[in-house]
Amino acid sequence: MTNARRHDAAAEDEQHVQTRRALAAMLVPLFFVAAFAACIIGAYHKPHPNGIEVGVVGPPAQTAPLRARLAAAAGPAFAISPVATAGQAARDVRDRDLNAAFVPTVNPRQPATVIVAGANGRIVAVAAETLARSVTTAQGTQLAVREVRPLARGDALGLGVFMFMIVCTICGYIAATILETAAPALWPLRRYAILAATAVLVATIAYLIGGLAFGTYTGSVGTILAFIGVGALYGFVVGIGTRLFQVLLGLPAIFVSLAIFVFLNIASLGATYTAPVLAPFWHFLSHFWIGAAAVDAERSLLYFGGAGVGADLLRLLAWAAVIVGLLALPVSRKLERRRERADDARPVATAVGAAV
Repeated sequence: MTNARRHDAAAEDEQHVQTRRALAAMLVPLFFVAAFAACIIGAYHKPHPNGIEVGVVGPPAQTAPLRARLAAAAGPAFAISPVATAGQAARDVRDRDLNAAFVPTVNPRQPATVIVAGANGRIVAVAAETLARSVTTAQGTQLAVREVRPLARGDALGLGVFMFMIVCTICGYIAATILETAAPALWPLRRYAILAATAVLVATIAYLIGGLAFGTYTGSVGTILAFIGVGALYGFVVGIGTRLFQVLLGLPAIFVSLAIFVFLNIASLGATYTAPVLAPFWHFLSHFWIGAAAVDAERSLLYFGGAGVGADLLRLLAWAAVIVGLLALPVSRKLERRRERADDARPVATAVGAAV
C-alpha cells in the first residue's frame, strides 16, 4: 500500500507539473491572438489615405483654381501638384513618381481622364478615381480611366504579392523555430545552410503554385527568377533574425520573434494597402521595415520593370548585414555554443513553460 500511495503521489505531482506547463503553453495562442488583433487587424481594418500624390495636368496658372479646390476638399488625404502634359503625367505614374494624375477637359462633350497604376495599389487607384469623379460629376462631364500599370489577370485585387510575402514570412519564422525545437545542438553552419535552402524552396513552391497554377505572378524568366530570389532572401533574413533572438534570449524568443518578424512585419508590408493608405504608425514603419523593403522590390520586379529595385534590395541587405553582424559578435557566438549543448529533445510545452 505504501508503494502504491507513493506512486499515486508521484503521479499527482507530475500531473501538477504538466498542468502548469500546459497552462503556460497557452500563453502562446493568447499572445498570438492579442498581437494579431492589435497589429494585423488594427492596420488593415480601415484604409487611411494620407498624402496620395495626384497630379493635375495643364498649365499651372490655368489649373491653379482646380488644384486649390481639390486640395481644400481632399485635405491631407491627397497631395495635389501640377503636371505640364498628359504624357509627362503618364510617365510619372508609370514610374511611381505620382500615384495618379487627373487630366481635366475644357470641352463638356469630351471626357476627362484619370491616369492610375493598379499595380501600385488598388485602393490608391480607386481613391484617385473617386476624387477625379467628384470633379467630373460637378461639371456634368464623363470620366475615362487610363490604366498604365495593370495588375496580372490572375490577381485582380492585388493580393498576390501580399500572400507571397506572408508565406515567406511565416515559413522563415517557422523554419528557425522548428530547427531550435527539433535540433537545438545543430552546428551553426548546418543550421544556416538548412535555413537558406528552406527559404529557396519556400519561395519556389509559392511561385509554382501562385504563378504557374493560378497566374498570379507573370513575367519573363529573368523577372520570375529575380522575384523568387528576393522572396528567398527575405525568408532567409527572417529565419536568421529569429535565430538571433533565440541565441540572445533563449526560450522567450518565441514571443519577440513573432512580434518583430510576423506581426509588425506583416502589418507594415504595404502590399495590399500601399504606404499612402496605411495608418500613420504603419506608414512610418514601411519606410525601413524589412517586409516593406521586400514588397517594394517584388512589386518593382513584377510591374515596374525593376525601377527602384536597387534601393529596395539595399534596405533588405542592410537588415541582413545587421543580423549577421550581431550573430558574429563574440557574446552571440558564446551564447550559441551554450545553446548547442542543450538537450536535443525538448518538448514545446516544456520550452514555453520554462520561458514564463
